[in-house]
Amino acid sequence: MTLLGIAWRNIRQRTLTSSLTVFSLALGVGLVVATLITGGIVRQAFESGTGLGYNMIVGAKGSPLQLVLNSVYYISKPIENISWEFYSDFQPASRRSDGEDGDFASSVEVAVPICMGDYYRGYRVIGTNADLFGKLTRSRGTPFAFADGRNLEDANFFEAVLGASVAADTGLAVGDAIKPTHGADDGPEHDPFVVVGIVAATDTPIDRGVFVNMEGFYLQEGHAKPLDDEEEEALLAAASADAAVDATAASDNASSGPQPLPEAQREVTSILVKTASLPGLPPELTSMGMRTVINEGSDGQAVLPIGEIRQLLDLFVWPLERLLLLITVLVVIVSAVGILVSMVGSSLERTRDVAIMRALGARRSHVLLTVLLEAVLLAGCGGLTGWALGHLVVGAIGPWIATNAGVSASVLSAAPGAELLLVPFLIALAVAAGLLPAVMAYRTDVARWLQRGG
Repeated sequence: MTLLGIAWRNIRQRTLTSSLTVFSLALGVGLVVATLITGGIVRQAFESGTGLGYNMIVGAKGSPLQLVLNSVYYISKPIENISWEFYSDFQPASRRSDGEDGDFASSVEVAVPICMGDYYRGYRVIGTNADLFGKLTRSRGTPFAFADGRNLEDANFFEAVLGASVAADTGLAVGDAIKPTHGADDGPEHDPFVVVGIVAATDTPIDRGVFVNMEGFYLQEGHAKPLDDEEEEALLAAASADAAVDATAASDNASSGPQPLPEAQREVTSILVKTASLPGLPPELTSMGMRTVINEGSDGQAVLPIGEIRQLLDLFVWPLERLLLLITVLVVIVSAVGILVSMVGSSLERTRDVAIMRALGARRSHVLLTVLLEAVLLAGCGGLTGWALGHLVVGAIGPWIATNAGVSASVLSAAPGAELLLVPFLIALAVAAGLLPAVMAYRTDVARWLQRGG
C-alpha cells in the first residue's frame, strides 16, 4: 500500500473525528472565500462609479463625499440644490435662453443635470435629460444600450427609463405607467410617467435608478422653487409681456400640452460634467483648473468623483475588509488546531501502527510523510468543501447584492488571485498542524511498543 493509501486509511478509521475536523475547517475556509468575493464585489460596486463617462460633479457647498454618494450611487440625502442660473453657466448658447455661451461652456463637453427628491418602490427617481444615456457612457467609453425600448426624448415631458435592477424587481415593462412619490415611499403620488425604455444591465448604480424627463419632474407638486413677492411679480410681468408680444403663439403652445416651468423656479441637485480636451491639454487638467475656479466662488462646489471614491475605499471599505478577512483567517487557524488536536488525540493508536510499519521495514521518513499526508488530506477535504460552501453563500445572497449594490454576484463570482493563495496557505497550515504528531510518530520506540504488543 502506498503512503497516500495508508494516510487515507487512517482517516477512514476515525470517520466521526475526521468528519468533524473537515467540517470545522470547511466553515472557516467558506467564510474566507465568501469574504474575499464579497470584498471584491464591494470594491467593484464603488469603483463602478469611476467610469461613467464624466470626471466632475458640481453641486451645492458641503461635504464632497456626500455629493458623490448622492449623485453617483443614489444614496444619502442631497446637500442642497443649486440655481438654474449656475447650471446654465455650463451650457452652450444653443441651450441658454439668452443665446450666449455660459462661463464654463468652453471647458465643458457635456453637462447633465440631476434632480432628486422622489422615490418609486424604494428606488431613487432622478430627473434628467436625454444626454445622460445619449452622451455619457456606461463604463470606460462603452455607450449605454437598451434591453428594451429607447432613450428619453426631451420634448416628451412625461417619459421614464428604468435601470435593469428596477425593471427586474418591479416587473415593469415598456408602456407601463409609474407614479413617483414625493420625498419618501409613502409620500403623495405625482403624475404618471410612461416607461419608454429599460437600460441593459451595466453593473453600476445606473441599474438601481428610475430616470424621468426633467421637464416633467419640475411640473410635479412641490418641485418648483418658491419665489418671494418681488420675484413672483417680476415673473408675472415677464409672462404678461411675452403674451402681449405674441398672444397667438402662447395660445398655440398652451393647447399643445403642459408648458415648461419658468427658469426662475428651477433648481438642480447636481451636474455631471465631462470636461473638454482643450488644445494641448488632457481633460484632467481642464477639470482641475475649473474645479479651482468653482470652489473659490460662492455658487457651489466641484469634486472629482474618482478622488472621493478612492478616499472612501481607503478610509472605510479596505480597512473593514481586512478586519473581516483577519477574523475569518483566525477561524481557519482555529480549525487547523482542530486537526492538530484530532491527530494528537489518536497518537496512541497511531503509535502502535507506526511500530508495526517500522517492524515491516518502513523508514522513519516514511512514517513522517504518512502523518503529514494525513494532515494535508484533511486540510484538502476541508478546503475544497469550504471553497464550494463560500461560493454557494455568495450565490445565495447574489440577488440581494444585485438589488442593493447594483453589481451582479453569483456562484461563479470569484476572487481568482486571493482564492489561489488559499491553496499554499492551507498546505502550509496542514503541515504545521501535522508536524507535532509527525515528529511524535518519527520518534516512536519500535522495540518498546512491540514488546507491549507481545
